[in-house]
Amino acid sequence: MVRANTAYVLDPETIFKPVALQVDLAIRPLYEIIGCRLLEVVRFNERHTLFVDEEGLQDGLTAFTIFEGFPQPIAGKIVLVGGDGSTPYTFPLISLEDAAEHLKCCRPVLAPVFAKADEISPGGIIIAGALAGLQCRIERRAPTLVEGEA
Repeated sequence: MVRANTAYVLDPETIFKPVALQVDLAIRPLYEIIGCRLLEVVRFNERHTLFVDEEGLQDGLTAFTIFEGFPQPIAGKIVLVGGDGSTPYTFPLISLEDAAEHLKCCRPVLAPVFAKADEISPGGIIIAGALAGLQCRIERRAPTLVEGEA
């Protein structure tokens, strides 16, 4: 019989949901879920741990997560488990909703900048309403919760 615990998985581009993790495989399922070569352990609180991709910020980003109190953005998927990060980990003792309150999903967005009437550029006059450039902003939102997947 295969024993499984529940963990919460956040994909910053999509959803935050519970998943089943096979206990007898130790942390191997975490590598597969996150899709990484090197795990980093981040304390969520005194009773919970986040597992993240240690090298996630090295690749180009389409989305990332801000975890309140953590000094840098977290790239890629995040797995939240109960316990201090050692195996065997346990199911989270916090609800999915309460855990989500500490996380903000972010993505870079390119916003068009249109020329104003008779604006002058180094190349000459730009017609009003023409695309003059792009500005980058960061869109922040709460995770989208999906209940009952595990």
